Formats: sequence, C-alpha cells, structure tokens
Amino acid sequence: MTMAITGLLYLGMFALAAGMSRHAASLLGPQAKHIALRHPARFGWTLVALSFLIACFARDGGRALVLWFGLIPFVGAIVLLGLSYRPAVPRAMVPVAMLMVLLAPFL
Repeated sequence: MTMAITGLLYLGMFALAAGMSRHAASLLGPQAKHIALRHPARFGWTLVALSFLIACFARDGGRALVLWFGLIPFVGAIVLLGLSYRPAVPRAMVPVAMLMVLLAPFL
C-alpha cells in the first residue's frame, strides 16, 4: 500500500504543479498544449484524493494516514526543488511513480 500511496501522491502533486501556467511549460515540455493535458490540476486533485482514500481504507489505517501526511512535504519538496534547479528531475520521476502504482498490488 505504501508504494501506491506514494506514487499516486507524487503524480497528483506533479499534475497540480503542471496545472499552474507558470510551471506547465517546464514540467510538460512540448506536450503542454496536448488536449488531454489541458487541465492537469483536475487530474492532480483526483490523484491526491485517491491516495488519501487508499490511506484511509488500508489495513493499517492509522499508520497509512500518518504516512500520507508525512509524504506531502516530501513529495512537494521533490517537485518544488526540481522546478527550482532541474525540471528534468520531476519529469523523470513520473515513470517511476507510475511503476510504483502498478507494482504495489504485487508486493
């Protein structure tokens, strides 16, 4: 469950940052004008809420909620520092986060 929560939260924070007009070009690159990425903030809030729901209904609900609240500044720092210094880092972490979500049920 931890991997799924972390991956969804990262993808949500990335989409929220990409939804800001200031950061869209540096995070999404040439795909910023793609029709499916027109409103990434909607996807971001959905992914953040989904990660919260997974944390709420996990077997170890209390620990998962503490983890979720602790991951918010950690994930936000990765996106924020990546935007400040090297935008390729947050972009490179998107496939890693997707892989975490996909592999979570098997681990």
